[in-house]
Amino acid sequence: MARTLIIASQKGGVGKTTTALNLSYTLAQLGNRVLLVDSDPQGGIAIASNLRRKTSQGLVHLLRGDVAPDDVIIPTRDGRLSVLGSGVEEPEDTTLLEESSRNGALEAIVRDTAGDYDYVFLDTPAGVGGIVEALMGVSDGVILMMRCRTLLLKTLPIFLKLIRRVRSTRNPRLRLEGALVTMWHDGDPLEKEILSELTARVPEALFFRTVIPYDSRFERASVKGIPVILLPGGTDAGKPYLELAMELKEREVLRNVEIEADDHVEGIF
Repeated sequence: MARTLIIASQKGGVGKTTTALNLSYTLAQLGNRVLLVDSDPQGGIAIASNLRRKTSQGLVHLLRGDVAPDDVIIPTRDGRLSVLGSGVEEPEDTTLLEESSRNGALEAIVRDTAGDYDYVFLDTPAGVGGIVEALMGVSDGVILMMRCRTLLLKTLPIFLKLIRRVRSTRNPRLRLEGALVTMWHDGDPLEKEILSELTARVPEALFFRTVIPYDSRFERASVKGIPVILLPGGTDAGKPYLELAMELKEREVLRNVEIEADDHVEGIF
């Protein structure tokens, strides 16, 4: 059964689409069947993955019933990762996405397409709008993207309240999978100060240990429409996403061990 995870952020420009693509690709290379879905009307995944070379259709066309999933879910050349673009080209396409988030159609499409995969990653619009809330209703967890800027201290609580509300009203399995610091400048004292203040306010365990540093190679990879590790000289830039994938797996294993723990085990476990 697929684990469905939202890649989300309170504001734009924090590397959300970059993380969605690179984490999905890394987990696929580790042997997982992964589907990456672009539910952001801005359609960043289509650009970041060169999807438009294969099709301009996507999620909105599925919502209209114009196509079948196999027509618009495009596998990568090695077949390990598949991508479903947003298909947004006109203003009314954005309106359709928003309406579908209110009437349950968007959630239904995600459920219907998730069955054949180990992971489904949802790249969502920035903020706490209807699309994000609807997709939280069908997801197992949220990977919350954060860039250490002053505004984050004011906006983070709003996002955490939304997660709690969705969990209490419509999806009790939803959890904050982890907060991920991105575009990190290690030599910037202000960023270190903001991160220190954040970790003092919320449990440190909510943060991934992995930090994604700022690296211009991510921008170059985006221009070429490939994960950064496929960029010539991009191996080092891609390593943090390997660390993140392994940390995500570690959290899953530890969580399952806690659920299955039993003081009265016998035989072979």
